Amino acid sequence: MLQNVPSTELAARPAPGRQAASGPSLPRAPRWIDRLSVAQKLGLAGALFFVPLVVNVTAAASTLMRIVQPVAGAEQIMPFVNATTDLQRALDDLTLAASAQTSPAAARQRAEQALTQLGALLDSEASTNPISPLPEIRRELRQTLQFANFRAQVERYLALPPSGDRVSSYGTVNSAVQNVLKNITQASSLDLGGGQHTMYLLQRAALGDGLMGLRSNLVQAELLNDRLRRGAPNASADRTRLSALVTHMSTEVGQTQEALNDAVRERPEQARALSSEMQQLSNMMSLVLGNLRAAASGAGGSTSQALIDRNLQKIDRLYAQTSAALSQEGKNFQDEYVRKGIVNGLITLLITALATWLLVYILQRIVRQLRQLTTNAQALTDGNLNIHLPVTTSDELGVLTSSFNEAAAQLRTNAERVEQERLESQRLQDHIGQFLDVTMDIAEGDLTKRGVVTEDILGNVVDSINLMTDELATTLQQVQAASASVSGGSKQMLGTTEAIQQGAQLTAAEAQRVAEQVSQITAGIRQMAHNAQTSAQTAREALLASQQGQEALQETLGGMQNIRREVQQVSKRIKTLGDRSLEIQEIVDTISQIAEQTHLLAVNASIEAAGAGEAGGRFGIVADSVRKLANTSAQATTRIAGLIKSVQAEVQDVIVEAEEGTREVEQGYRIAGSAGQRLQDIGELTERSAQLAESIAASTQEQVQSVERVNAAVQQIAEVAQRSESAVQQGRTAAQQLEDLARQLDTSLARFRLPG
Repeated sequence: MLQNVPSTELAARPAPGRQAASGPSLPRAPRWIDRLSVAQKLGLAGALFFVPLVVNVTAAASTLMRIVQPVAGAEQIMPFVNATTDLQRALDDLTLAASAQTSPAAARQRAEQALTQLGALLDSEASTNPISPLPEIRRELRQTLQFANFRAQVERYLALPPSGDRVSSYGTVNSAVQNVLKNITQASSLDLGGGQHTMYLLQRAALGDGLMGLRSNLVQAELLNDRLRRGAPNASADRTRLSALVTHMSTEVGQTQEALNDAVRERPEQARALSSEMQQLSNMMSLVLGNLRAAASGAGGSTSQALIDRNLQKIDRLYAQTSAALSQEGKNFQDEYVRKGIVNGLITLLITALATWLLVYILQRIVRQLRQLTTNAQALTDGNLNIHLPVTTSDELGVLTSSFNEAAAQLRTNAERVEQERLESQRLQDHIGQFLDVTMDIAEGDLTKRGVVTEDILGNVVDSINLMTDELATTLQQVQAASASVSGGSKQMLGTTEAIQQGAQLTAAEAQRVAEQVSQITAGIRQMAHNAQTSAQTAREALLASQQGQEALQETLGGMQNIRREVQQVSKRIKTLGDRSLEIQEIVDTISQIAEQTHLLAVNASIEAAGAGEAGGRFGIVADSVRKLANTSAQATTRIAGLIKSVQAEVQDVIVEAEEGTREVEQGYRIAGSAGQRLQDIGELTERSAQLAESIAASTQEQVQSVERVNAAVQQIAEVAQRSESAVQQGRTAAQQLEDLARQLDTSLARFRLPG
């Protein structure tokens, strides 16, 4: 169970291997946004999200209105169109009745009613739909139609007498009616079918050059035909006009039939009956047009009034059906688009409601999760590290929750690591205290002590110090052994040099004695020269003297042989002493290297102690003591090296002088041997002195010369003995110095306690 850890301590300890993530700073938001809560910000974003939705819905509704409004206008203008077409049919019936000289009262009454109805429609402001374009259409028609003039023109036509010529008058009033009808269709977009193709085809079949145009042209053709039958003047012009009307009507029949056929293809269920009626009308019109074409050509063809009436009735019936189909198509179109608008509106409202619910739901979940994160983050800040949030989503909040859990886990790990480091630091401090006690003992000279090697960072240092102590103890043991060896060698050298000195003194004494004897021999030989005549006696005395001299010379040769052996032994011992001094030099070099390594280890230990902080302070003192001891050892080895070099130089001088003495002793020995041979010759001469008396003088002279040479050789031997004695004295002094140096080294090493 983790303890509560202050957040400042946790924040000061980043996870190992990780660095604080840093990224580009976000731009500063307006202060009023920063003062909003997350829920308010998300709600504001959702509200802003709905603004374009409302704008799009409004734009879609406006677009739908622009599509439906022309169709609605075309459908709602049909009462104006029907009133106008009723007026045209009444004028047509009035014209035909007047032409047939029947009473036109009924037709006139219908025309007046239709004209009154059209005026009432134009003057009315009533509208069944608040968004209907009909009021705007009325205002436009009142400005463009000049209905008062139109009414006056129609009334003048209605006031014509029944017997008058109505061809030109009908053409004028019919043009006025067609103009009104054209203005009505243009103002309401009916001429374009309100933008709907089927309505366009139906209005094309019913109005303009369709059924209503066909009807007025048929009436006008009947008027011309009637005038031709009565034989009115200008028959040629009437035939031309009649022929043009027949051609135009034929075209209108074809165009109307084509328009209705096209409407059938688009709305077969609605326009199939219209197509059938149109086919019947086409057949009937073919007969009428044939008669009219014959009349126009002057062939005398005639058309009965009954046939004209049936065609007009057929046109009226077909027009009524087409007009009804046109109105129904407009209503259907409006109903369809209204239904689509309602459906789209309901779908939009449903989607908006679902989006609103989803947004509120998401906001609630986000705010709930953020509040949960905030609460747990505050608890984490207060030091409660035992926190783990459930991850219920895979979005950014889920990633944030996972990161929060990882951060909490990392903080727990950091807290555990801090506690572990504290315990390890405590153990390290205890180990350092124990090792300081050991190093104090080592610093006092007890090299048998060893530190305990642990698994922490101090273990390597302790192991290195133990190894250094082992090497230092081994080196000091070698130094002690070398010191003892040097001391023994120096003592042996003192004994040897004393023996050499005694032999040199003996050699000098013997040489002096030989010199005295040679003087005596010289004196005897000289006297023997003076006493040549008593040569026999003198020869015997000389023989005796020569024998004595030969014996003395033999003793001298033996002494010189001993001197040569002693000098050779001294030379060998001095060489051995030189070799030992070289070994001591190697040991001193080893001690110097160990002192340098000890100094480096002490410096490294001081650096490690400084890195350990206060806990390594005592260890730093010990390392400094070790470093000072290494410096002292290095200085001592430097002095020892200097002394050994001095001893080696002096030993080398002694060796050179000993070798020179040996050569001189050997030369004296050879000279002494030569003297012995001469003395032997003297004996032989003395034996033959009796026989050779006359040659005594010459022989004596030769003996004197030989004795003088012997005397010179003896003097040389004496000088060599003296020089040997001086060299031996120098060697003795050097050995004494070496012994004193070894004694000092033993005294310095006595403070160390070395392992057995």
